[in-house]
Amino acid sequence: MKCLNCSVDAREVDSEMDGIELVCPECGHFGVSSLIMKQRARRAFDVEKTQVFLHREREINPDRVPVINSESVIWA
Repeated sequence: MKCLNCSVDAREVDSEMDGIELVCPECGHFGVSSLIMKQRARRAFDVEKTQVFLHREREINPDRVPVINSESVIWA
């Protein structure tokens, strides 16, 4: 599968969240909510700003997988 943020080859992992979790060599391990998945069909993420967001979230909360949701999404 392709990363939902940067389009590099990524791996989907099992998740209990309402959405999808991926592990990407460029973006790391992150989730995307199902609501954002639906909206993403018409829009794209701002790749660089989203990568910065994901990195910062991992620094702040190293025990949690960052999730792109309606409060954190950064559209291009």
